[in-house]
Amino acid sequence: MKDVRYYEYEMLHAIDKIERYTKDMDLGAFYDDEKTFDACCMQLQHIGECGIKLLSLTSNDYKNIPFSEMSGFRNRISHDYAWIDEEIVWGSILYSLPELKKLLKG
Repeated sequence: MKDVRYYEYEMLHAIDKIERYTKDMDLGAFYDDEKTFDACCMQLQHIGECGIKLLSLTSNDYKNIPFSEMSGFRNRISHDYAWIDEEIVWGSILYSLPELKKLLKG
């Protein structure tokens, strides 16, 4: 059975991948690079899924992590991918992921 550490690791690993994929990019370059956009969306989807599983294992230890928003974003990517706004994804990469990384590393 997978435990809390597994999901923390998976989320941090996905964040690291996104950081590598988008290193030295700006919004314009991100918008023009379909492969990077797709890869980042896949990792964001994975982060959201791991967040759902992590929350199911322990809800009290992660009060500052916005699991509901993460789950909603994951669902949006999964079920409405054609309408995902690149600026929203880019904003999540720039602002939400560094904060999530800090919270997970505690």
